Amino acid sequence: MTSKSEDILEGLMDWVRIDTLTGHVDGIARLVDLIASQLAPLGASLQRVPGRDGMGDHLVARFEGGPGPGVLVTSHIDTVCQPGTVALRRDGDRQFGPGIADMKGGGFLALCAMRDIRASGRSLPGPVTMIYNSDEEIGSPTSHRMIQDLARQHGAALIPEPARGDEAITFRKGRAKFSVRIEGREAHAGSAFRDGRSAISELARVICKLDAMTDLEAGTTVNVGRVVGGTEPNVVAGQARCDIDLRFTDDLLGQQVEDAILGLTADDPDIRLYPGGEIEKPCLQRTAQNIEMFRTAQAINKTLGLPLIETRSGGGSDGNFTSAIGVPTLDGLGVIGNHWHSPNEHILVSPLERRAALLRDLILTYAGRAPEGH
Repeated sequence: MTSKSEDILEGLMDWVRIDTLTGHVDGIARLVDLIASQLAPLGASLQRVPGRDGMGDHLVARFEGGPGPGVLVTSHIDTVCQPGTVALRRDGDRQFGPGIADMKGGGFLALCAMRDIRASGRSLPGPVTMIYNSDEEIGSPTSHRMIQDLARQHGAALIPEPARGDEAITFRKGRAKFSVRIEGREAHAGSAFRDGRSAISELARVICKLDAMTDLEAGTTVNVGRVVGGTEPNVVAGQARCDIDLRFTDDLLGQQVEDAILGLTADDPDIRLYPGGEIEKPCLQRTAQNIEMFRTAQAINKTLGLPLIETRSGGGSDGNFTSAIGVPTLDGLGVIGNHWHSPNEHILVSPLERRAALLRDLILTYAGRAPEGH
């Protein structure tokens, strides 16, 4: 499959060369223009959703089909690393580049899958809708409602996020983001220490409470990832703040931790504590229908020459949103690679044809029928 994989890579690199950092509106507009120009000849009906709140545009492509329930394929085109920090280079079977794995590679495979279907002359047994959104890396704040609305119109959703091997993802943890802001009272650290109320000291006590909410056996992690506060060493700190990442394996447990964080109060009555935030993504649950989709993918991959492994992930995707509203979802169907969100982000070139074929056959399958299971 190597020669066709090289052809796929050549087209993918046209996407990768366009910087699309989340909120980089101009770069995202250029890539949306390119994707639209490649989808239009395939007979897609295109809708460009204008960006808002500092985000770039989203693109929706609709393909008409037979009477089947239809399938949604959703990909994101925004990336994480600052422009220029990930070099474009080839090392044997590895191609490095910004967002090449997460997830321009998967989005391009989806386009290749539709090209293959059109080139084969096969009719779609049901409608196919493809989304290319531009804000997934920060939680899809301006696109997740659109994704869910479109998912409700289809029998299943396919998410071509990257994989680390021949695998598919049937479970993802849920995620929430919070912050805690603390207002103390500034005072001179030498001559008026008694008059001060240290926001930093209070924050230290808060962090101990947050750390205690982590339950590794239950799969719940509460991470204080950023701390700021104070002004000068000789001033009792009047302000402090921390930012928090919550991951959970059960939506009820996630809600309980959210309630605990939002219910935090200061130990010192002279200090004000302001927690904020919310659950960003519920879990992508390992449902019977999602498992049926994996079994189907497993059978398809076997015909392509390799076994397919079922995996789970601690990171979230837009598949969390489609699964949360009860739409059967299979994730991790994109390119094979590693080290996304880093200067070493790369894909393996040789599996590209195989992964495009897997996605193609899943689109044909679930455009025509809904996954079984209860």
